[in-house]
Amino acid sequence: MKPGLYPLLGPPASGKTTLARERALEVLKRRGRVYWVGLPHQRAYVYRLFGAEGAVLGLEFMSFQALYYRALAEVGRLGPLLPGAGRVALVAEALRSLYGEGIAPGEARLFARAIAELKRFGLSPFALPKEGEAGRLRQVYFAYERLKGKALDYDDFRHRAGRVPLRLFPRPDLVVVDGFREVGPLDLRFLRRLAKEVPVLLTLEVLPEGLEPWQTLSPRPVRKEVWALANPVEEVRHLLRALKRALAPKEMDGEGLDPWEVLVVAPEERIGGLLLLKDEYGLPLYDGRERALADTEEGERVLALLNPFPTGRDLLALGFSTLGRKALRLGLAGVEALGALAEREGLLEEWRAFQKLRTPGPELLAWAEEVLEHLGIGAKEPFLFRLRLALRADAGNPLAWWRSLLLDESLPPEPNRGVALLPPLRALGLRARRAYVLDWMRGRYSLGEREDYFLLEELRERGLLKGLPRRLRGLDPLFWEEVSTRGDEVFLLYPEAGPSGLYPPMEEGKKPEPLPPASRLEALPQLPFTPPLPTGREPPPHVEVLRRFLECPFRAYMERWSLRPRDGGLGWHLLPEEQERLLRHPQVGPWLEAYREHWQTMQFWKLWQRKSLNLRLDGVRREGNVIHLYRLLPQGGEPDLGPRKRWTEWYALGVLMGHRDIREVHLWTWPWMGKPNLHLRQRSASLPKAVEEVRRQVEQAYGLWQQGSFRPAPGNHCYACDLEDLCRKEEA
Repeated sequence: MKPGLYPLLGPPASGKTTLARERALEVLKRRGRVYWVGLPHQRAYVYRLFGAEGAVLGLEFMSFQALYYRALAEVGRLGPLLPGAGRVALVAEALRSLYGEGIAPGEARLFARAIAELKRFGLSPFALPKEGEAGRLRQVYFAYERLKGKALDYDDFRHRAGRVPLRLFPRPDLVVVDGFREVGPLDLRFLRRLAKEVPVLLTLEVLPEGLEPWQTLSPRPVRKEVWALANPVEEVRHLLRALKRALAPKEMDGEGLDPWEVLVVAPEERIGGLLLLKDEYGLPLYDGRERALADTEEGERVLALLNPFPTGRDLLALGFSTLGRKALRLGLAGVEALGALAEREGLLEEWRAFQKLRTPGPELLAWAEEVLEHLGIGAKEPFLFRLRLALRADAGNPLAWWRSLLLDESLPPEPNRGVALLPPLRALGLRARRAYVLDWMRGRYSLGEREDYFLLEELRERGLLKGLPRRLRGLDPLFWEEVSTRGDEVFLLYPEAGPSGLYPPMEEGKKPEPLPPASRLEALPQLPFTPPLPTGREPPPHVEVLRRFLECPFRAYMERWSLRPRDGGLGWHLLPEEQERLLRHPQVGPWLEAYREHWQTMQFWKLWQRKSLNLRLDGVRREGNVIHLYRLLPQGGEPDLGPRKRWTEWYALGVLMGHRDIREVHLWTWPWMGKPNLHLRQRSASLPKAVEEVRRQVEQAYGLWQQGSFRPAPGNHCYACDLEDLCRKEEA
């Protein structure tokens, strides 16, 4: 091939990479040199693709950034590199210099992404309007460039490489640019310059304006099957059985595929669940998600140290195992909760050691280096470098920024070590002999096209901003085609329904043939285990427990071990033991003084023990032969003395009116911080209908209680139950 730019146009799975590889092999067989330019995660795939033909010499894979770096190095125009985290830190410093303190990492990242897009398309701050949010971006862009000085961010390398003389050494005989969905104007300008000296083969699915294709390829047939599974669990299980059969040797009725010949595409949030099952199924699954510095084992320990709301898991990660296990078992988080737990359990020494470890000293960098040494982190410099950036971003609150920069800084991709589980964007540019795509449903695979915060669509069509692409281009159909053609044969799986109802598939599928068990658990006899429901012969503690038993026996049984009171309003529980403190309160005190005659001689939470059935009364006060019964409510609480909502007071009324020395019974409702309201004054022996209704319900519930069976009874009351579906878990 003569020097020139050779655009190769074709849809996904049209053979663009295959044709480029054939051209590259022709050059390599003549002992020529080939630069293969692609995305970093494609490196191992490209070398494996060429290695299948045997040993090759002269092939070098590189990213666009590495190509620019080499072009600048040959002419001595390199400068200090500013990585992605450094750009965010400098943008934060620019924002703080313009708008004061209180800049959050998310705000700085928003501006940093916008500046990166502008620089990627060769636009300076002067291209931006001066008003509105675009005007703010213009100011921050200017300040960022001023603070950056002589340092070069990734886009500065792109700019500078387009202006320096091209003296690549060793000189390539062919440059292949493959795996990109599109190239920007600065990249295209550089490739045009390079094409004047060497042939450049550029593969694309959509050509930029003004570029004519050298060849146009047609799509090749790809064998596709769409599988419809009953639910997400069945979908995952069937996928793992299919993988097990694909990798099993042929003599074991498998297909004998190599793990590198198979890949799985799945939404990023589902990959973690698949990895949890790899040991059960004995599959060599590899996590193909992009990893951040915080995802490493050492990074997790540093994040545990920096967590503003520490948990039991953080304590365990830092070596405080005794307190950590207790906190993890109780589900506690936060400094106050963990401190109280340590005091209660006699673990204050361990808690103080944890607090001392996470409390910065006067010299932050020296403290950080000492802490990293204590945590056993060998390579401290990546962490310290991001702490220096955090200090530059916000010297007043550097730890929050340090944590954010550790979460955001991505690591170079690692070579594949088995069947790759890839999120959609990481699967682009890769192909395998067989691909499985999980969750092939509407809405699960999308580029998420939306308008930019700073530069709306109409702004991108005016003046100097015409060079910016529109954000709403409707590229999702092309994206779906790419995802569904990642293998020579592709299996698209989707669940028909889930907890939220039916799922709309991208394509209607068929039920796959059932596969044999692929794990030890699946091979066990399928005898479901149903734990026995609780039983008991103890009498009910009091009448109100019986009422709840009639609603749901299982809940009434479990709540007998609950430490939280089920009846009575908040606030009232303090009055029996803390009267003096409440009387001194500026708001509660005057209210209590106003109604002193009601509560001063009252007995709170009185347990009236009777031979047949106990009664737990909120408040009882006696004046001679007159009894006052109080239903105590929380602040603003509505009366709940209906015979189906409350039994205690009505049952007590029926019993008390049968005593000769009781002349009257007064029934009150009293909300906290409110006034007592007289609900009923009973003088005659003719009892209200509610008393008879409650008695009948008590007898019915007591008879059922004596049977000793406590089965769940689903109903509307489940929405207010705080047992977290324990009954369903017991049945599962």
